[in-house]
Amino acid sequence: MSGLIEDLSFSTVRGRLVAHLVRLAADQGQHCATGIQIDLLENNQELATRLGTVRELVSRNLGRLHNEGLIEVHRRLIIIPNLTALKQEITESADPK
Repeated sequence: MSGLIEDLSFSTVRGRLVAHLVRLAADQGQHCATGIQIDLLENNQELATRLGTVRELVSRNLGRLHNEGLIEVHRRLIIIPNLTALKQEITESADPK
């Protein structure tokens, strides 16, 4: 619970989203030929509620992560080609340059 409170208090939406994706990869991700595959059980509105934000920001940040090549999005299927690169985003979004 304190981790959730800290995430909501000190991270950007991008940082919270990336941290959530990394947790999902660790908890339920499956290795596939192109990386780690995650089946999202939540829609963007439910994900936004979980992250303490609005659906539009979740959608926008998922799109940006996709455009940057950090994730691939196919409806509710997310593929993380490089988990290490995605984990680096947590630090960078918490401490922007």
